[in-house]
Amino acid sequence: MLERFLHRRDGGLRYWRLVTLVAVCLAMAMFGGALIWIVPSLTTNGWMRAAWVMFAIGVLKLPLILLLWSFIRRNREWPGRRVEWADEEIASILRHITAGAEEAMVRPDGPARLAYLSREAWNVADHVSGAAKVDALTVALRIDERLIRQRERDVAE
Repeated sequence: MLERFLHRRDGGLRYWRLVTLVAVCLAMAMFGGALIWIVPSLTTNGWMRAAWVMFAIGVLKLPLILLLWSFIRRNREWPGRRVEWADEEIASILRHITAGAEEAMVRPDGPARLAYLSREAWNVADHVSGAAKVDALTVALRIDERLIRQRERDVAE
């Protein structure tokens, strides 16, 4: 349910819904903390105090904890595991690297930028498989070719 509420059909995030949800959860958590602090002055009955504390924790703080846990669980990047990118993410990364390589050709620090972008492209190629691996390898090799040409041009000058 949270997935449908916070994400569009194309997978994009609905930012205002997320901000509103986090704000409501934070307000409930803060109200819960204040309620726990105020309860002893409201009643002397131990059972009523316990009920108010359970209400404050269960109803007012638990939604924030569950929301944060859902964000943690949704994150696909865990330490020690290989990164799993969606096809759109891989294509976007490769487009960004390619655009950076084209821009680096006209910059004075072009070889350093191309070397960095080459390492990034090879890193992407190491982490993907299938058709995306072929695309990443193609981008990496093209950047390496540009880097070699740029260095040859610098030596000739």
